[in-house]
Amino acid sequence: MRKNFFVLALILFFTSAVFAQQATIRIGYVDSGVILQQLPEAQKIQRELDNLLQKYQSELDKMVKTYQSKLDEYQKKEAMLNPQAKESMQREIMELEQKIFEYRNQKLGPQGEFEQEREKRLKPLRDKIIDAIEEVAREEKLNFVFDKAGDVILLYADKQFDITFKVLDKLTRGSKSK
Repeated sequence: MRKNFFVLALILFFTSAVFAQQATIRIGYVDSGVILQQLPEAQKIQRELDNLLQKYQSELDKMVKTYQSKLDEYQKKEAMLNPQAKESMQREIMELEQKIFEYRNQKLGPQGEFEQEREKRLKPLRDKIIDAIEEVAREEKLNFVFDKAGDVILLYADKQFDITFKVLDKLTRGSKSK
C-alpha cells in the first residue's frame, strides 16, 4: 500500500512538473512474465532448475523414507528392547532427523545451493532483459517503464505503450546474432 502510494505520488510529481514545463511524459510498460514465458533461454534455465530441484527433492524423499522406516521399526520393537538398544536406536533416529534438517537447509533453504544456483543462472538473463528494456525505452523515447507483472499495480494501460514484444524481439534477435 505504501509502495503504491509512493509510486502514485512520484507519477503525480513528474506529471505536474511536466505540465509546468509544457512537455509530455511518456510511460511504457512490459510484462516480464510474458517475456520469461516466451524467451527460449528463460525456458531452458527454468527446465534446468526444475530438474535440479527434482534431484534435491528426490534425495530428501529417500532420507525421509529411511527415517520413517527406522522410526516405525523402533515403535514396533520399543517394548522388547533393552535400554542400550533403545538408546542406540533413538540416537540413530535423531541423527537421521538431523541429517534431514541439514540437507533441507543446505540444498533447499533460503541460502541453500538451489537458491544460489537459481540466482547464478537468472542474473545474466535479468541483466540482458533490463538492457533490452532500456534500449527499447530509449528508442521509443519513454521516460518511465513499469513492469506489469511486478509489485507496482498497473490499473490501466493503453496498449500503444506496451513494449513487451519489442523487448522480446530485441532479446530474440540479439540472441540469434550472437
